[in-house]
Amino acid sequence: MKVLNFVLATTGPTLTNLKILSRYAFSAVRHMTPRRLSNIVKVEWARVRGNERVGGWPYILKVESTNVCNQRCPFCLDRDRSKIDDDGRGFGRMHEDCYKKAIDLLAPTALRLNLYGSGEPVLYDDIYDWIRFAADRNIGVTISCNLSVFKPENAERLVLSGLEHLIVSCHGASPETYSKYNVNGDFWRTIENMKAICAAKKRLGKRLPFVDWQFLRFSHNQHEIPKAREMAKDIGVNAIRFINPNIPPEHKEEWRPRRDDELQDANRGEGKVQASPGVKISAGDQAAARGEAVTAKAPKADVQACSWLYRSMFINWDGGILPCCDGTTEPTNDLGTFTSQTPEEFEAFWNGPTYRYLRNVANFKVPREKMDPAFTCSHCIKPHMPYLLYERGFQLPAKLEQRLRATEPDLPEKRQRWRDEKVSLSSKVVGER
Repeated sequence: MKVLNFVLATTGPTLTNLKILSRYAFSAVRHMTPRRLSNIVKVEWARVRGNERVGGWPYILKVESTNVCNQRCPFCLDRDRSKIDDDGRGFGRMHEDCYKKAIDLLAPTALRLNLYGSGEPVLYDDIYDWIRFAADRNIGVTISCNLSVFKPENAERLVLSGLEHLIVSCHGASPETYSKYNVNGDFWRTIENMKAICAAKKRLGKRLPFVDWQFLRFSHNQHEIPKAREMAKDIGVNAIRFINPNIPPEHKEEWRPRRDDELQDANRGEGKVQASPGVKISAGDQAAARGEAVTAKAPKADVQACSWLYRSMFINWDGGILPCCDGTTEPTNDLGTFTSQTPEEFEAFWNGPTYRYLRNVANFKVPREKMDPAFTCSHCIKPHMPYLLYERGFQLPAKLEQRLRATEPDLPEKRQRWRDEKVSLSSKVVGER
């Protein structure tokens, strides 16, 4: 288990990943207290050891104020938003009482609050009061918006709310490229709203919020990266980030960005893009795995276990609790519901049977045959990844291979089956036949 584990939800160039991590580091320094430091030590000790139980509480919170959105991006967090209304959770807004009680309970250990989910937070005016409620409890607050329905007259209100980090989802540097993914959005209105917020900061003499333009790299827009960099300077944002989203298998061929060696200036000056979140494979070993290079040695890889089940918690607008932002469409995926728990009740839930089981899944201690399909973790690529790499002939660190073979003793036979038949137990997760 890695002592340092900074696995991001998306992949991007090296410099982009450092930009993301720097914002978390800023929150940690700005909001650290002795109690929070002690809590982090307890959490990280449990994570490094791969323990079922955690002596501390989550210190990164994600709370969905609403899942209502004005845009219809082809594969946002829920991939198919129609399922939310037809068969799933439904659309709505979190009740203010639920929000305040959750923040009051978790504020003593929380360093950062990501106050957004699969909706547009600034659709409703109460978001400014909600930001202030958490900021007054010494929590760094982040929201992610598309800003295409934001009102410029609210720019000063946003700046004065106590918001620490504003992520703006704008995936193009022209109306043509922007509109392919930001469906129903308004490119020029988004640009003007970013300008209004940056101007309000300057007018009020404020350094925060840190305005962060998030640009998802796709095959149709990556040629505009140099143009977007120049636009970001003109607008006055603090940073622009180019990242690779997690593209569903059915969309990969159309949407996936070209690799760095296929488009020379895609990430010029920002470094290489890693293979996948939490997976470390050298460029040479990636080429060997793709059959583009011949080597006598098996390609090497390393995999970091998911840290969400230790550090974080996601609360849907209706109070449904998930370990991360995956699986929000169906309420049946919830691990529980936030109902104004006492500290004792929350502790019993946080270290209860479900969370303990899922931490074992995350740490590769549960055979794939026994992963409970009722939980989204069983359908996530992360707990499957080292088994997949092993089956495909990758050499993993000795301790990791030892753990995998202890979990699935017949793994060498499964590797041979993959060589002969190209069939894996993880086929449903990765979309194989």
